[in-house]
Order: sequence, then C-alpha cells, then structure tokens
Amino acid sequence: MQTSITRTMVRGFECFVLENTHLLARILPALGGRVWELWDRARDRQWIWHRPGFTPTPPRPNDAYEEIWAGGWEELFPNDAAGLFEGQELPDHGEWWRLPWSVEEFTLGYLRLAARTTSRRAACIKQFWLPPDSPELVIRYRITSEESSPFHFMFKQHCAVAITPACTLALPGGTVTAVDPSFGALMPGSGPFSWPLAGQVDLSRIPPASEKAREFVAVSDLAAGWCGVDDVERGATFRMHFDRSLCPFVFLFLAYGGWRDCYVAVLEPNTNRFKDLDESLRAGQAARLDPGQTFEVEFRVVLGGLG
Repeated sequence: MQTSITRTMVRGFECFVLENTHLLARILPALGGRVWELWDRARDRQWIWHRPGFTPTPPRPNDAYEEIWAGGWEELFPNDAAGLFEGQELPDHGEWWRLPWSVEEFTLGYLRLAARTTSRRAACIKQFWLPPDSPELVIRYRITSEESSPFHFMFKQHCAVAITPACTLALPGGTVTAVDPSFGALMPGSGPFSWPLAGQVDLSRIPPASEKAREFVAVSDLAAGWCGVDDVERGATFRMHFDRSLCPFVFLFLAYGGWRDCYVAVLEPNTNRFKDLDESLRAGQAARLDPGQTFEVEFRVVLGGLG
C-alpha cells in the first residue's frame, strides 16, 4: 500500500488521515494541529492517549490547559509555565495548542499546516510526511521570528502516550532531576539520579493506576536523541527521534492514577532545561530567536516490534 492522505471528520472537526501499510495517523488542524491517533497497523496498537470523559474542544481565551486537556500529541511554543516574561504576558502551556492551524498543502503522504502566534510574533509551519512502505512519521517544524527584537522561548513536544502496566519507559540513559519536587511521589528526592534508577525506584517501570503514583522529571545528558515506550504485552515499540543538539532535554510527565485520575506518560523532548523561562534564562539554557531568524527541527516517530 502506497502512502495516502484522506479528509474525514472526527468529533465534528476536519481530520487528515495519513496512512500506509505500517502506520495510520489522524491529525486535527483546528485543534492545534494535534495528532489525535497514531496506529501501528502490524500490531494493532493505538499509541496516543485520550483523556476519559473529555471531548476535544477549541479553548476559550481564559481556559486553563489542564482543565480542558483531552489528550493527543501537541507541541508547546513559546513557553510552558504561564506568566510575564521579557515584558510579555505568555499563556498557559504556550500558544500552539490554542490555535486553529490552516492547511496549506496536502498530497499523498504529505500535510503542511501554518499558523501565526501573537504572544511572541512568529510564523509557524508544521510538515507531516509519511514515506511509502515506512513505519516512520516525520514532522518538520519551522518557526520564524516576526518580532523587532530578540526573544527567548521554549519549544517542547507534548506527546501523551497510552500506557498499560505491561509498558516500560525507554531512554538512552541520562541524568534525572525533579521538574517540580512538590509534585512527585516516586523519587526519594530531587536528584540527580542516573536513569533509570532513583535510589531503589526503577523509573522505567510503569505501575498500575491503583498505586496512585505520579512524577515529573527532566532528563539531561542523553547519550542519543531519542525516547520512547515499549509495550511488552503487544510486542510493540514507540520511538521518538530528534536532534539532541537542538532539543537536549526530555521531560517525562508521568501520571499513574495519582494526578486527576489520569493514566498516561507524556514524552516531552525540548529545548530548555527548566519549565519556567525565567529559570532557564538565569541558567543560560533558554532558546533564542533574533529578528527574522528561523528555528527548524525535525522529529521522527518509528513504530516497531520488540526485538
């Protein structure tokens, strides 16, 4: 089966479906251009988490992200934590998830979306590409500053992965520290620890929802640019690959029944070490765009089998 693209409706929203023999992706331009489903066809495994009881809906101006978050794979730009930064009020979890993205081009296995942000003026492009006979979805991002002066920003993936206790988290090693020590309930302190062990706790293990566990960690010093999840029961793997010179950190937001009854692992490769832009700037780790400058990065998600 060659790669194809079709238009349909999902939950009342226009949906573009990229598919070939190995993989099927459903993308919703009107809802932040999010990937709503990602199917491994060979193993009949749908990897993207949907929040039970929540229907995807366009946000209103004052909606808090966590109050209406329905799941999916999104991105955060120009920030994560809301607040005043460099003289500009930045919205909760950035602006991309709030935007309806326009469809500029679609053909065969290719979809190009565009949007403009206003909290930091920038022209933004997402390009989805599913090669023929490939289990790999490629997404290329391009952000061009339209500001008259430099600004610092964060670009971060926010990929909510559907998990079970038969799954494990996969990383190429790294140094683990708490993003928010007051949030966590697994690690015996803020770190640093060497992945996957935090004291006697194996962070690669995913406990059942009945344990009501949770943790939010940042992983640095990655040996390679990838992160993922293995489903031992289904014999399936999810791998997200990226350029670690551009995104040298991976956040893991892990809700194992201990946060709003959600059971999900959110994979968050990103440009910055800290969630808060002020903190990243103080540490000299905040990404920056000069007037007219472009930030470009590519992510590849590969769906495969264990072993």
